[in-house]
Amino acid sequence: QVLSITCDNASNNNTMVEALGDSDTLPFFDGQASRTGCFAHIVNLVAKSLLRQFDPPKRKANNDDGPDDD
Repeated sequence: QVLSITCDNASNNNTMVEALGDSDTLPFFDGQASRTGCFAHIVNLVAKSLLRQFDPPKRKANNDDGPDDD
């Protein structure tokens, strides 16, 4: 019996879970309702998002190397 699947948030995992939910061989598996996100992966995504806010802003690349000498 398969009651739940733990996986990250990749779209191919959504497809797999939906296919398993439609399968008649797993009567107790209810598709997306039986899916659990990997807690460590979710914490990693949240931490990266929070830390990204402290990164220095990226400078736009331009062709000016200094003041014009015209």
